[in-house]
Amino acid sequence: MSQIDRSFVGEGIVYARAYQSADPLLDIGNCDTFNLSFATNRTTLPNYRGGGGNRNVREQVTDVTATIGMFDITATNLARVTKATITEIAAGTVTAEVLGCAGVEGELVPFKNLPDMSQPVTVVTAADAALAAGTDYLLTPHGIVVLADSLITSAGIKATYTRLESSAVQMLAGSQVELELYIAGLNDAQSGEPFALRPRRVKFGIASELPVFGTEYLRLEAPAELLADDLITATGISKFCEMQLVKKIN
Repeated sequence: MSQIDRSFVGEGIVYARAYQSADPLLDIGNCDTFNLSFATNRTTLPNYRGGGGNRNVREQVTDVTATIGMFDITATNLARVTKATITEIAAGTVTAEVLGCAGVEGELVPFKNLPDMSQPVTVVTAADAALAAGTDYLLTPHGIVVLADSLITSAGIKATYTRLESSAVQMLAGSQVELELYIAGLNDAQSGEPFALRPRRVKFGIASELPVFGTEYLRLEAPAELLADDLITATGISKFCEMQLVKKIN
């Protein structure tokens, strides 16, 4: 039997849900990498009978880890790699929001929520005196910037606006998440032949950096550890990860 080409170039979609849940498996977005790594502890028994070498060797797996490269910076993905909680902010009207400031030219006075720039925004002094956009302040997608000769003082301002629907990611305020993953893969070296990877219990770690500024598309590198899934009790079935490959016979 001649050997057929079984080269591999993987791509695909990563789905996730909370471990031990009946939640739907949901697409986490555009991922350029999913790498598994295995660390081992190797113990050798030297051959003392002459000739050198080893009489026996024992290799035990100590860590099974993964690295996921994510380009869709959703609140959920960001929270997974920053040990964060998510607070959902509904769209709606904010009336007379009290904001402190120094009243200095060029000062940014951010609103507590992101404003809807397509809706009216009203800014007044702490004493309810009217302030004019373009004269006293410049309206931005984050709040206002105080202009020269403005009536804005250190007494502060009040802002009425419509807030955008958004998600507030409270970094390092939560805990690490455990997920079940399913990778719906395609082997591009074999004309898109399907494969499946099932990491059974994955605990996400904290990203080493969050490159907020840059000239390239932001890429979240998510570290994770594959933990043993004690729900798997059948003999010969991995507690960590299963990969299914299409079998081809020449």
